[in-house]
Amino acid sequence: MKGNLHSQKGLTLVEVLVSIVLLAVVLTSFLSFFTQSALFTKKNEQKLETMATAQKYINLIEDVPKTKFASFNPNLLNEVPLTEDQIRNLFDPPLAKSTYNIRGKLIITPNTENLIQFTIIVEDPNDINNRSTTYTYIRK
Repeated sequence: MKGNLHSQKGLTLVEVLVSIVLLAVVLTSFLSFFTQSALFTKKNEQKLETMATAQKYINLIEDVPKTKFASFNPNLLNEVPLTEDQIRNLFDPPLAKSTYNIRGKLIITPNTENLIQFTIIVEDPNDINNRSTTYTYIRK
């Protein structure tokens, strides 16, 4: 034991510097992984928000009295495009304005068991690639 305390063996300055450089390379690769992971998480969170907003509107639309849809006249393609104001005014009381761009579409097809397809499209105004589209069917 006494011989080990007086030994002159140890790490040289070069060995310490090499180990620091290797550690820095490994930590840098992990840091880029965590940065990419954070960006991916934020993007998915924004996508989930638009999906939740679209689903909220769909759930509320299913409770709207069917008489409110009678005022919409389909065009030649049996489609009725809806603006955000038209969608908000379907509810009683009208919903507050959303932070997202919301539009919709009613598709009234004859001979389809009295069903109306209602489509909600929710877009993030800050990210044009962040868009959610949700469908439901309403009985006439």
